[in-house]
Amino acid sequence: MRTFDLKGTKREQIGSKYAKQLRKEGQVPCIVYGNNTQINFSVDQKELKGAVVTPHVYIVNLNIDNQVIPTVIKDLQFHPVTEEVLHADFYAFAPDQAISVKLPLNLVGLAPGVKVGGKLKQSARKVTVKGKAADLPEKINVDISSLELEQSIKVGDLKFDNIQITDPQDALICRILATRATAAAAADKK
Repeated sequence: MRTFDLKGTKREQIGSKYAKQLRKEGQVPCIVYGNNTQINFSVDQKELKGAVVTPHVYIVNLNIDNQVIPTVIKDLQFHPVTEEVLHADFYAFAPDQAISVKLPLNLVGLAPGVKVGGKLKQSARKVTVKGKAADLPEKINVDISSLELEQSIKVGDLKFDNIQITDPQDALICRILATRATAAAAADKK
């Protein structure tokens, strides 16, 4: 998994009054919890965007007053109009601890069902996986090279070493839909 280094400053004052003041200064109020840690801190809005506005999922190495803590972003709150980050929650973990993150799905290959005119419909863009940080990939590759018309891949069809997909086993990832053209071609063959 990719890593992202982020520098934070510990904050002593908490509450909405101080959070508003931080935001005016271009800072984002944050909290890190987990692994026997709970620290209120702030980070620069522009630096945080590098970890947020991206298709990648990162292990964020927080440097708070020269103490480096490996974390993952657990929750983000956005302003409804400007879409600026208002608050961020980070989850700290130990290297041997299993963590749960949402990873992007990457469909690999060309399905025979698409070659004959079917349409590929991707129903899920991310799946929730659980495993040790060292075992987590950047993305989940899903091989679709064996899908024929009206076939699908579900979460239960995916198997990986050292990681577990925690989404429901019957959740649909993708399928090949028959189009009118393929239905007409099948009718002509009869």
